[in-house]
Amino acid sequence: MYKSMIFFYILFALILIEIFLYNIVNYLKKDFNWIITSDDEKPKFNNNKLNNFYKNTYNKLLGWDRKKNSKGVEKSDKISYYSINKLGFRGKKKYNKTNISVFGDSFAFCRYVNDEQTWEYHLSKKLKKNVLNYGVGNYGIDQSFLKYKLYKKKLDHNIVIFNVVPETIARINSYWKHYREFGNILGFKPFFDLTNNKLKLRKNLLKKNQSKNQIYKIIPKIKKHDIFYKKKFIKNKFNFPYLLVYFCNIKFFSKIFYNLFLYKLSKNEMFYNNAFGEVLKKNIKESHLMYKNHDFAVKLRRIISLIKNQILKDKKRMILIITPQLCDLKFKSSKIYSNFYKNISEEFTCFDLTNNFKEKKNYELFFFRDKYGGHLNERGNKFIAEIIHKKLKKNKII
Repeated sequence: MYKSMIFFYILFALILIEIFLYNIVNYLKKDFNWIITSDDEKPKFNNNKLNNFYKNTYNKLLGWDRKKNSKGVEKSDKISYYSINKLGFRGKKKYNKTNISVFGDSFAFCRYVNDEQTWEYHLSKKLKKNVLNYGVGNYGIDQSFLKYKLYKKKLDHNIVIFNVVPETIARINSYWKHYREFGNILGFKPFFDLTNNKLKLRKNLLKKNQSKNQIYKIIPKIKKHDIFYKKKFIKNKFNFPYLLVYFCNIKFFSKIFYNLFLYKLSKNEMFYNNAFGEVLKKNIKESHLMYKNHDFAVKLRRIISLIKNQILKDKKRMILIITPQLCDLKFKSSKIYSNFYKNISEEFTCFDLTNNFKEKKNYELFFFRDKYGGHLNERGNKFIAEIIHKKLKKNKII
């Protein structure tokens, strides 16, 4: 009788905690996409956002892209402006001759600074030649390469730089960004699948102007090929029992919930950014560890080889530049990816800028305090332009 009463009380307490946790999760997730439940298996698509995406950002071959003849405004701790000209690159030509084109992610695009504050602009001033900026936010090196292929016939110069962050090893394995970057539900993209030691390009399954119901039909196909569905999405998805999901990630979710509660109470965005920062740190650490995984490392190396061979075929020279995010510099695990790029530099021209930053005690001064990983400010872009210029000269590329 006594034991059955204890069991009943424990069971009752667990049910109460489960109900409490269920309500807390659904309360907090209204403001925070990174808390996911079963509802996120088929997320709700806002018609206005979906239509704006199709109109302004969608690209059937790349997933998304900056449109030609477009302008935009971005906000970090200040307002910045960018413009994409009719030829598809950022800013304007300043000189009569061009000898470098740059493809890559937001560190190639240079988020949160004006057109005249990018590292490409500062490098062009040193060279007295144009350095064209074709970067796009959140690209992996796979999308960067596919964009190069769209523009290569228009490039009458022989140096092509691919500038990406170390997290590119994760980005090349995403088929739908939502499975790794929860809430990025418009992030459909192509990706290279490595099967039987052969790379196969899987095309973007999202077609322009598809309805919500049509999008739901392509999701099962994506699940089969996106490793992050099982590797990350399912493991972090709250469903019954919520307690089990919470305790499997107790340290992570405790920090998230704590900061979101403070945000709800105070409306101070610092606490929201702290919660987002925990997500970012986890993603960065996970991407570092992917370099230790043989399959992931081989796939990245094969893609880089594919790019190099195509560039050589096009009678151009490829340079790979790895620029760390601020979070990368704060973890000892950055040595893992640095060793990878050090090893491949024997075969590919590769500049990993990680140690260049770490040599500076005040490297944080080169970055904005933005919630998306710490992008380079103008000082940081000037800094890497100087480093890249020296490395290009040292390697007799310019």
